Amino acid sequence: MSARFSVKRVPRSHSKGIRNGEVLGGTALDAYWYRIIDKATGDFVGGKHEDEAIAMGECVRLNTRT
Repeated sequence: MSARFSVKRVPRSHSKGIRNGEVLGGTALDAYWYRIIDKATGDFVGGKHEDEAIAMGECVRLNTRT
């Protein structure tokens, strides 16, 4: 049986107005959250995690409970 919960890397979104001719840069490497997703429903569980290791630990904890 596969795990029900998994960790997904999600870009942080910031609303930003741009002017004509303005060039937007790419997403910075630290501009991501790590979220836990329930594969059964497709919904996110819990909050946003800065560190992938913390999100993985929480994911393992949730998977052992189900």
